[in-house]
Amino acid sequence: MNRNDLASERKTQIIRATIECITRYGYSNFSMQDVARVADVSKGIIHYYFLNKEDLMMTVLDNVSSEIETLLTSSELGQDVKIHLSNVIWMCAGVVQNKREYYRINMDFWTQIDQKEKVREEVAKHYAKFRGAIANIIQQGITQGVFRKGDAAQFASLIIALIDGIALQWLFDEGVFVYDEIVKNCEEAILSFLKV
Repeated sequence: MNRNDLASERKTQIIRATIECITRYGYSNFSMQDVARVADVSKGIIHYYFLNKEDLMMTVLDNVSSEIETLLTSSELGQDVKIHLSNVIWMCAGVVQNKREYYRINMDFWTQIDQKEKVREEVAKHYAKFRGAIANIIQQGITQGVFRKGDAAQFASLIIALIDGIALQWLFDEGVFVYDEIVKNCEEAILSFLKV
């Protein structure tokens, strides 16, 4: 393994360990020593790759959000826009079930937006990417005359708000509703709202 591969593997190992620590202890309650123990490296190795805890945390936030962005942008724009939007709704809603630790980490980051401007800016940047990806699908539907006219970015914000709201309620109380059933209702409501 060459030096660059080893460095990349080491950084990934530290990021995964940090995700595990945030999931276990919360954003404010873990230490670099906790990360070192979980990653099975020394604190010095962590500081070799990351300037400080904030630098590590911003890298974790970017990593978590990038995985979700990749899922969002990987779907095909050429397919039927209603099917495409439905797939994106289900994929976004599925993040809370399939990548629960990432969703919880995002919630921990949300708690920091009033204390740390850099975190607020980073979360806002990622939400803008999510909105943009969904707005592109909606705009394509508006252009094709399939979706009603309106502000595609605003419609995308509504969709994200619905999905986030459902996901948060389910994370707090999994028994509150049947998750797939409420996502189906959400999908139907969105498509009905957008219908010409």
